[in-house]
Amino acid sequence: MFALLIIPVINLVAQNKSTVKTAPGNSASILKTLNDSVSYVVGFSVGNSCKQQGITKLNAMLLSKAINDILTGKKTLINDKTANVCMSKYMAGGGNEKINPSTVKPVSILKTLTDSASYAIGMNAGNFYKTMGITKLNTSLVSKSINDILNGKKPLCTNETANIIMNKYMNAEQEEKSKSTIDEGNKFLSQNKLRAGVNTTANGLQYEVMTQGTGAKPVATDSVTCHYRGTLLNGTVFDDSYARGQPITFALNGVIRGWTEGVQLMNVGSKYKFYIPYTLGYGPYDYGNIPGGSMLTFEVELLAVKKPH
Repeated sequence: MFALLIIPVINLVAQNKSTVKTAPGNSASILKTLNDSVSYVVGFSVGNSCKQQGITKLNAMLLSKAINDILTGKKTLINDKTANVCMSKYMAGGGNEKINPSTVKPVSILKTLTDSASYAIGMNAGNFYKTMGITKLNTSLVSKSINDILNGKKPLCTNETANIIMNKYMNAEQEEKSKSTIDEGNKFLSQNKLRAGVNTTANGLQYEVMTQGTGAKPVATDSVTCHYRGTLLNGTVFDDSYARGQPITFALNGVIRGWTEGVQLMNVGSKYKFYIPYTLGYGPYDYGNIPGGSMLTFEVELLAVKKPH
């Protein structure tokens, strides 16, 4: 496929639970669902990408149709080779000229090079978003967003809001895929918190005190040195500093939220057992040998605290 740069506005953060805030105006009445918002964001991304490359005139309806054709598995109106030819001619200065049958076989609804280039760009964008697991979009909102960008209208979202929307959508999709793992973890935690000696924080972190030390307590900006062992719900050990014979030193604000919160409860010399829900761990996404949505158990021994310089 031709090398049109589709710039994703997506910066996936598994634990982003921010509320989606659209731009002032009538956006709330238009973007009624998360899918509507994602559809607008897709057009927002494609429109900005095209504009940055000097493409200012497109048939947004045909671009959106191509995206939908790709996402829904329909046969596209042109193949990749034809799309490349159309884009090359378009970028060389074509536009409203009629399709030349000697170079590109005409398609009834692709009457000009602009039409064909629009459809070709949509094919490229559709393939990109399909790899992200997006399977259905509101094409009218994709078209609206592209037209808003290319016609200089104020869009209904900002880059920041677009990131939040895509994060929420991708998280929701991934949580559905990881549902069985999430449910197993939640079931365990709901029973585990009833055991004597298990404490639960306001964020849902559960912990047991195995050994209570008397040394300094860290804060989030400190670095700490710890020995630890991490296991999945089924008992599989996925990381073990004891087995390596080497404790680890790290910035406390640079790890999963369950660790950042939990280790701050400890004094140097303490050993705690943490039960970390997926929302405070690696979220719904697979992380190395940790399946998405996993509840994690850690035995953690706090050896030292180092203040920042």
